[in-house]
Amino acid sequence: MGQRKTVKLEDIAKKVGVSIVTVSNALNGKKGVGKVLCEDIQKTAEEMGYFSSERDRKKKRSTYIIGVVVAERYVKEFPSFYMDIYKRIAQEAVKKGNLTVLEIVSPEKENLKIDFAPFLEGEMAGLILIGELKKEYIEAIRMSYQIPIVCVDYYDVYADMDYIITDGFGGMEQMTEILLEQGYYDLVFIGTPSATKNIMDRYMGYCKALEKAGLKDAQNKVIHDRDFMNGDYRIGFELPDKLPEGFVCNCDKAAGILLEKLEERGIRVPEDVSIVSFDNYYAQKNNETKLTTYENDEKVIAKISMNTLLKRISSKKRAAGVRIIGGSVVEGNTVRIRREA
Repeated sequence: MGQRKTVKLEDIAKKVGVSIVTVSNALNGKKGVGKVLCEDIQKTAEEMGYFSSERDRKKKRSTYIIGVVVAERYVKEFPSFYMDIYKRIAQEAVKKGNLTVLEIVSPEKENLKIDFAPFLEGEMAGLILIGELKKEYIEAIRMSYQIPIVCVDYYDVYADMDYIITDGFGGMEQMTEILLEQGYYDLVFIGTPSATKNIMDRYMGYCKALEKAGLKDAQNKVIHDRDFMNGDYRIGFELPDKLPEGFVCNCDKAAGILLEKLEERGIRVPEDVSIVSFDNYYAQKNNETKLTTYENDEKVIAKISMNTLLKRISSKKRAAGVRIIGGSVVEGNTVRIRREA
């Protein structure tokens, strides 16, 4: 006898002609599904063999719907670090028998220029917020949902939320030290510290490395690359006529733009100027240039984020605060080696 095929929620949804979320809500006894439709879904699930036993039925009913929120500005460009994080979170949810619903928040929604509207489909067991969102929008979420919330790559002072963040401070301190160890002291930071907490953390890591090296004056050498205050989320900047020995870029997208601008001016990397960056998310245009950068462990970030949220949902315990997920240096060829470290 062949192995019995596993029946999934999407199979039932396709059979009944409704969404996966609606099926999940019906099988978990949640609100938002009419009595007749709920009975139809449960009957279909029985007929398709979704429940093989009463014990299995109880196990199946532990399925949760997880809402995931990310601002539109973070996913407009491809590739998107936050979309990759979402995909990994969704995979972790499925592994544990749960589902995710993604909400892309437009600038109008985020700034509350239109009425705040909760997720349309079903009752959420928990929420994951990816990236920094406007304070007003987060307040609206907290007022609308009395459920556990986990923030990814963002932190704040709310004691009722968990924060899973990358090591922006320590990572950028490491990257800056790579240049300092090679004797490069004339450095410039590319990034707007006031734009997000992440960039501020990376800038402070840069400053820490300079302070340890006795180079406090260099902390003021900053090229701003965006203007979030005025709603301009695009990365763009102009280079000074006199270039430094090295650039410390807040992210690989900024580093990619920097490489293009240097190439236009006939400046060679790393022969004429060295570059370090952050994220390991640079879309390579050729095989010759590989950024020396800092890589975040997306898999670990997603796994810990999902496990933390599920723990809060099941135990109802108080949020544990901030958890920093360390990354690692990725050696490239954008730093000219002057001497042995």
